[in-house]
Amino acid sequence: MATKFPVERAEVLLSKSDPGAVDPNLLIAELPLRPDMTVADIGSGPGYFSVPLAKYLYDGKVYAVDVQQGMLDIIATEAESVHVNNIESVLSKETKIPLDDASVDVALLSSVLHEASSPTRLLRDVERIVKKGGWIAIMEWKKEEMKSGPPLKERMALKDVEKLVAKLGLPIRARRLIAGTRYLILVEK
Repeated sequence: MATKFPVERAEVLLSKSDPGAVDPNLLIAELPLRPDMTVADIGSGPGYFSVPLAKYLYDGKVYAVDVQQGMLDIIATEAESVHVNNIESVLSKETKIPLDDASVDVALLSSVLHEASSPTRLLRDVERIVKKGGWIAIMEWKKEEMKSGPPLKERMALKDVEKLVAKLGLPIRARRLIAGTRYLILVEK
């Protein structure tokens, strides 16, 4: 099984001062969102994107989906502290997300595919939960040496993620470079 980020080090994932950090508002601006949408933050970790997404989606909902209950507990505490009440924590199996078919408008996978033991199975299940006309947003670390982020050997090259998406038969509508350290692929269902 691929390595999961340890809950005990969650504060690292929440740090906006990390040189590789992506401003949540920068990412939100790149996503095809309206304030009334439902978004699944797949592999949400401690909620670095879940809480800002919930603030943006003031008429919508965020499913914070993670395989580690400890990460979801951190999100619940953070959401309560900033008075956000539209986040639902979802404890997931790695490749079987306990959400209904076609139940979300956008699924965000931020630095998740490189941790998955089966990225293909995970993406297929993500596709299942996204509505027709919805979006899958995949953000991963560029596969090059840098001071922050996962080790180079754990990273996935853009072309490898594009091959995974091609297996789904879905069109990639946009590719973006984010904060100089990551790439973002927007896939339309």
